[in-house]
Amino acid sequence: MKSVTCTLLILPAVLTWIFVSGPALASNSGPAHPPIKKSAPKKIMLLGDSITQGSAKTGNYRQPLYRLLQHGGYSIDFVGSLNTEYGVTLPSTAYDPDHEGHWAWRADEVLTRINGWAQTAKPDIILLHLGTNDVGSGQSIKGTVQELLDIIDVIRNANPCVVVLVAKIIPLKHFLAGKRIPIFNKALESLLELNTKDSPIVLVDQFTGMDPDKDLYDGVHPNNAGAQKMAQKWYLALQPHLGSPHQNSAQDAH
Repeated sequence: MKSVTCTLLILPAVLTWIFVSGPALASNSGPAHPPIKKSAPKKIMLLGDSITQGSAKTGNYRQPLYRLLQHGGYSIDFVGSLNTEYGVTLPSTAYDPDHEGHWAWRADEVLTRINGWAQTAKPDIILLHLGTNDVGSGQSIKGTVQELLDIIDVIRNANPCVVVLVAKIIPLKHFLAGKRIPIFNKALESLLELNTKDSPIVLVDQFTGMDPDKDLYDGVHPNNAGAQKMAQKWYLALQPHLGSPHQNSAQDAH
C-alpha cells in the first residue's frame, strides 16, 4: 500500500482569532478569547453479520458500546447503510443505530459490497466481526481469511488512514462448527502482516471469556450479557484511537 501521512493537524488557537481594527476593537470590554472547537466525531463502522446487526430477540453490542463511548466523553458517529435490527422496521432512537451488520452474510458476500459502503461513509475506524457463517457452513478458513484481507484493502482505498479492529470471533455452541472457531481465530493473526503505522490493524479477542451456555441466546448470537461483554472489549480496544474525550459529552448521552 502506498505510504501516506495520517496525522491530525492542530492549528494554534491564535490562528482562529479574528482581529478587528478601529472602533469595533475598542468596544470590547475584556480580552478576546478564541472559540472552543470540538474535533469532528470519529466515524465508526460496525461491520459484520447478524452478531453485529442483532434482532429483537438476541443481544446487540452496538447499544451498550454506544453508551460506553458517550459516557466516556468520546465524540463518535456510527456509520453504515443499515439502521435497524433484523426483523425490526424502525431504527432505535436510544442510540446511534447506523451499522453494516448483515444477517447471515459471509465474508465473500460482504466483499462484493464493501467498496460502496466504504466510499459512501469514509469510516475512520472499522470494527470487524465476520467469519461465523463462513466457518459454520464449512468454507475454507484460508479462503475466508483472504477475503477479510481483501475487505481491508478495499476499505483502505476509501481511507488510507483507517484503523481496523478485527475480532477473534465469539464461540459457537454447535459442536462441529464450534471446534473450527479457535482454528479460524488463530489464522486471523496473519492479518497483522498488513499492519502499518498509518493504518493499524488490531486483533480484539472476543472469544475468550464468552461462555456459550451463559452468554449466547441460541448458541450463536449473544444475549444481553454477551453483548455487554463484547461492547466492553470493543470499547477498551477503541480508546487508544479516539483521541481525548470531551468532558461534556457524557451529559449528552441518550
